[in-house]
Amino acid sequence: MSKDFYSLLGVSKSSTADEIKKAYRKLAMQLHPDKNPGNKKAEEKFKEITEAYEVLGDVEKRKKYDTYGSADFSGFSGGGGFEGFRQQGGFQGNPENFQDIFGDVFGDLFAGGRARSKRPPRGADLRYSLVISLEEAASGCEKIITFVRQKGNSNETAKLSVQVPAGVKENQKLKLNQEGDIPGQGGVPGDLYVIISFQPHPLFSREDNDVTQEVPISFTDALLGAEIEIPTLGGKGMLKIPPGTSSGQTFRMKSKGFPRLGGLGSGDMLVRVQLVIPNRLTQEEKVLVEKLAEKIGVPDSVEEYQKKLQEFLRNRK
Repeated sequence: MSKDFYSLLGVSKSSTADEIKKAYRKLAMQLHPDKNPGNKKAEEKFKEITEAYEVLGDVEKRKKYDTYGSADFSGFSGGGGFEGFRQQGGFQGNPENFQDIFGDVFGDLFAGGRARSKRPPRGADLRYSLVISLEEAASGCEKIITFVRQKGNSNETAKLSVQVPAGVKENQKLKLNQEGDIPGQGGVPGDLYVIISFQPHPLFSREDNDVTQEVPISFTDALLGAEIEIPTLGGKGMLKIPPGTSSGQTFRMKSKGFPRLGGLGSGDMLVRVQLVIPNRLTQEEKVLVEKLAEKIGVPDSVEEYQKKLQEFLRNRK
């Protein structure tokens, strides 16, 4: 059923925008639910005049209404009273109407009793991507960042110090309160979120709070055992390679990883060794290796594999 929005507000089709606004002000002052607690009839009427003003107070919507009627403007009909109006977002089409009407009309409405203040405008939140090294993430660091934010109706270049905590993780957000866009008219600044990312490292990779790296070792070190110097996040460390170490074997160095946020210990460093076999031997070296092979014999694991292989081949025939 088509509604006569002009009649609801007590105005005519020839009324100006200012006259429509004044008519709505007057009715809103009388019918607002907080002025008529428990009065369902007044609440329903308030919903209807609000729906009418949402259309007639907008130039484009008013033109459409004058052409087609109210069939396309039923957005407030199922909201369930004034609370339903609030849940639907108020004046969707013309935010100036919301600020104007619900700012000064309802400010006047409650001036003599229970005051309701306007919420100050809030600036937009901003994001900044900060790239640091794994070493800086492990120890914590201070970084000076420069970015552009809006202040009022213009842009400004801001420079801030960011304290990066030890143990920070990839894609972690550091929140800097009220360092985002700054609105005018006494509004509240938005926040700045600094997103952490890591530079590619030539030696290390991170797995949660552990650090991993691959270290090449010589044939003789794997065979005889050795103690080798390796890099760590905090400098250098010594890794003991036991005799008979296999290629791909992983060793754990306790507490050489990333500190856990909150100071609850540290992760470990996991060192995976890779056996490097010489690809060129002199004749003398070949003779020595052959003699060594004769002395050592076939390793147990190789001999066991050969037995399994022979059995497998027999069963295939």
